[in-house]
Amino acid sequence: MDKAKSEQRAGEFATRYRAWLLAQANHLCRNATDAEDLVQDTLLRFIQNFGQVEALPNERSCEAWLVTTLTHLFYDQCRRRRVQAQGAKDPHLSNEAVVETDEPGSRPVYDSLTDEQFSEALQALSPKMRATFELHAAGKKYQDIARSLGIPVGTVSKRLHDARARLREFLLQHIQSGVN
Repeated sequence: MDKAKSEQRAGEFATRYRAWLLAQANHLCRNATDAEDLVQDTLLRFIQNFGQVEALPNERSCEAWLVTTLTHLFYDQCRRRRVQAQGAKDPHLSNEAVVETDEPGSRPVYDSLTDEQFSEALQALSPKMRATFELHAAGKKYQDIARSLGIPVGTVSKRLHDARARLREFLLQHIQSGVN
C-alpha cells in the first residue's frame, strides 16, 4: 500500500477520535487553548507514526496510544512550564528563560505542583478510589474499569467524581499554603 493511502487512513481514524481526545485534553488542562494544542500534537504524532504502516493496529490499541501520547505530552507541557518558571526566578538564567506572557491568574494551578505533591495526593485516596482513578488515568473506559474491578459502572463514576474532588481539595491546600 502506498504512503499516501496509509496516511489518509491514519488521518481518518485520528479525525474520528478528535472530539473524544479533545474532551480528555480539556479534562487534563482545564484550558481550551492548551487542550487544542495537545490534541493537535497528538494527532500529528499519530499520523506520523501510523501513516507508514500497512494496517492500523486494532481500535483499542489506537485509542490507548492516543490517550497515552496525549497524557505524556501534557506532562511534558507541565515540566516545560515549571522549568521556564524556575529559570525566570534564577537571576543567572532570567535572560535566557522564555516566559509566556499569560495574564496573571490565568495560569493553571497545577503549574506550581511537584510530582511528590501529586503522588502524596494520590496516596491520600482510599485504595478503592485510587485503583479506580489509576485505571481511568491509564486510559480505561468506565465499562472496562467496572468489569476489571467487579463493580457497577455507576460506582466507577462516583469513585472518579469523589477522587477528583479529593485530589483537587488536597492539591489546592498545597497551592494556597505556598508549600512547594
